[in-house]
Amino acid sequence: MKLSFRSMFNRIFKSKSQNIIAENFKLLNGYENVFTPFDANAYDDDTVRTCIDCIAKHCAKLKPKHIRKKAGKIQEQINDSLDYLLANRPNEYLSTYDFIYKVISQLFAYNNAFIYIKFNAWGNVEGLYPLNFGDLELKEYKGQLFCKFNFLGGETVFVPYTELIHLRRHFNRHEIYGESNKALKSSLDILRHIKMALKSAVINCFKLWGILKFNQVLRNDDLMKAYETFINSFISSSSGKVSGLGALDAKADFKELTSDIKTVDATQMDFAREDIYRYFGLSDKIITSTYTEEEYIAFYESVIEPIAVQMGLEFTQKILTKGERSHGNEIIFESNRLQYASTNSKIRICQALLPQGIITINEARDLFGYGGIEGGDERQISLNFVNANNQSMYQVGKNLQSNADEGGDEDE
Repeated sequence: MKLSFRSMFNRIFKSKSQNIIAENFKLLNGYENVFTPFDANAYDDDTVRTCIDCIAKHCAKLKPKHIRKKAGKIQEQINDSLDYLLANRPNEYLSTYDFIYKVISQLFAYNNAFIYIKFNAWGNVEGLYPLNFGDLELKEYKGQLFCKFNFLGGETVFVPYTELIHLRRHFNRHEIYGESNKALKSSLDILRHIKMALKSAVINCFKLWGILKFNQVLRNDDLMKAYETFINSFISSSSGKVSGLGALDAKADFKELTSDIKTVDATQMDFAREDIYRYFGLSDKIITSTYTEEEYIAFYESVIEPIAVQMGLEFTQKILTKGERSHGNEIIFESNRLQYASTNSKIRICQALLPQGIITINEARDLFGYGGIEGGDERQISLNFVNANNQSMYQVGKNLQSNADEGGDEDE
């Protein structure tokens, strides 16, 4: 049986030009238009990777939706193929969770993330592909901005910038790209040196330091022989491993040298680590998942929500047509923040919102982790709210309409 390999590059970029004559795109401050997504291997550091993993995992729980805003800002979810693609499988290789996780990981590792939008012949979205590449160059072709991707496998492709979802962090000095994580280097260097010092201290504390003092004058040959005999006594002749036991005769004494090994304390270690946490907007409790309700809400509003807003705006602009956007169509990324509320908070929310029909029974059940029930998606409103001027009539069951026809006084 002959095996054949299908190229992922050809599967994704089958219809794209791989070689076109294009000019370098000139920016306002020159031609600095090359981006390389490698930033001093910051992602290889365990603390940085833990921070990125924490943010990516929480962002991956966002729910993308294709909606339309009607008059009065009422949202209506559009159950079309785009909504299904966003909510379930953006491409044949990734689920929605893996897709968002990968995009956010790239965003925080390199402060830039590129997603290729693959359209079919009818102009509908066929797939969304996060791109890993060797480097990227900005090009201009027929008055349009193109991105030339050079992949590590040797392939090259030109993609119009309008067909790319581009997310950025620390977007300041460059006109197109987000800034690098160069500002993180000093904090990483400090933490790495602390870890190296701690590693050296652990290794050295198990070493035996000392001096062999011979009690008589020996020739050089005898001196070396006595030294080798002492060293070899530590090594087992059968296994070749250190036995931990050494023997000396009366010719020599062993004087141990003690040293006070200095190591960093917990305060210094925490300071170096928390400096990196602050760079990513995190705290130790968020990293270790020991946060309170208030701490998670602060994390969501300061880190997750801005990403959701940025993704919603960029996805809406690049995926939807101008006509769709003019009719109120949007792509949003939602999250149920109430699932992190305490049980008492959930009870108070249900007591306040259920009687007014703001949430349904199934939405209330979902807060507590219960499944939906039949008929639970209908909004129910309590009848215990009356006009203050008519409350006595409601209590005695008097018909308000008949009273008005008789010219009765509502204040009686």
